Amino acid sequence: MNWHQRFKEMKEGLGYTNSDIADITGNTSDSIKSSTQPNKDLPRWLKLAIVIYETTKSKSETAEMLKKKSKKDVFNFIRSRLSFNEKLISQLRHTNNEKMNKEHRRFEMSGYENNKGECTLHNLSIVNEFADLGIYDFTSYLFLDFHKGSPTLHMKYFYENENLELDYSGYGTTEIIYEIFEKTIFTDKRTRRRG
Repeated sequence: MNWHQRFKEMKEGLGYTNSDIADITGNTSDSIKSSTQPNKDLPRWLKLAIVIYETTKSKSETAEMLKKKSKKDVFNFIRSRLSFNEKLISQLRHTNNEKMNKEHRRFEMSGYENNKGECTLHNLSIVNEFADLGIYDFTSYLFLDFHKGSPTLHMKYFYENENLELDYSGYGTTEIIYEIFEKTIFTDKRTRRRG
């Protein structure tokens, strides 16, 4: 996503118009409109505002907020959480930054590893990006196993006895995370007390 798309997303997310931004910044509405034209680079102060908005938005999303969003919006949230940060992208040479901004971390689905535990640790780190939403509060255990490209979610609800094995062959990273949400934070299952 480029700066102008991110600006539009910020305006929509906050429910702001150019007039609102003008009132906040002490500029005129026409000045805001002029300085945010697609053929111009956005002002540095606005880029800072966008980064602050995106950072706080991503961290303040809760399971309740996500439940109210469309599937497409939840997918975008997942991709955003797993995206490579701007600092990392700026350090890469010989890459198309525009294309890199659309990329995100993905599960290593082969199940094969050069170093023992490497694949498991990588995949677990991706699931753990969403631990703050409470995905583990519903289960005694929850983990993914990948074998020859076939992901299996192993889980057991905290107040139930059944061990579940759910096959997600053909699913991508974003879809698997969404399915974990469906089985945990989007359910009405009981949660364990944590504190």
